[in-house]
Amino acid sequence: MRSHKAGATDPAERARLRAELDGLIAHLYGLTEEEFAYILTTFPLVPQAVKDAALEAYRKFAPAAVDAEIGALLAQGEGPRVEFKSSARWDLRENKKNGELEKVIVKTVAGFLNSDGGTLLIGVGDDATVIGLQHDYQTVHKKSRDGYELFLHDLLLNAIGKDLTPQLAITFHSLDGKDLCRVVIQPSPHPVFIKEGQFEHLYIRTGNSTRLLTTKEAIEYCKTRWK
Repeated sequence: MRSHKAGATDPAERARLRAELDGLIAHLYGLTEEEFAYILTTFPLVPQAVKDAALEAYRKFAPAAVDAEIGALLAQGEGPRVEFKSSARWDLRENKKNGELEKVIVKTVAGFLNSDGGTLLIGVGDDATVIGLQHDYQTVHKKSRDGYELFLHDLLLNAIGKDLTPQLAITFHSLDGKDLCRVVIQPSPHPVFIKEGQFEHLYIRTGNSTRLLTTKEAIEYCKTRWK
């Protein structure tokens, strides 16, 4: 058996521990695999073997913590703080791109912002079946997680305002070999109105759905919500 002292000074052991630490830290910061891989490329003096070990450690720790959390959300089902959407662009019934789906995503996020916050999972059916993002990926310029994240950021921030960037956290996860996107939304510090045609509307989260308030309801809601 290797002594504790030997384990602490053994170069191979130190390299393994360092790689695992780097991988864990990347998860703590919420980095995707693509983001972590890119960051590693910005250290030209670090040997490639060290970078490869850190990336492998990232992959090693990815399933345990994240899959359990996503699995819990799927098991919980839709509710006041959880919503599932099968896609943000691709109409699975019509088998084509549908711009109306983007509007649904915006309204859902706005509803969470105007309420108590929540989590939106894209790539998941109403019955919690993981559908994946493969169809949505084909509708964006860069057909990957990075390209999809850029599309989603532009869609949401153009609709709700760039000042609310800190209220949104977008991450990607793989379950059953399929990608899904998680948008974690924090409550907004001010009312978020969505422009639709010539009008601006206020949406809130009620039960497991997003509801449009009438003008009178919106005025009263804002009085009590944001004093």
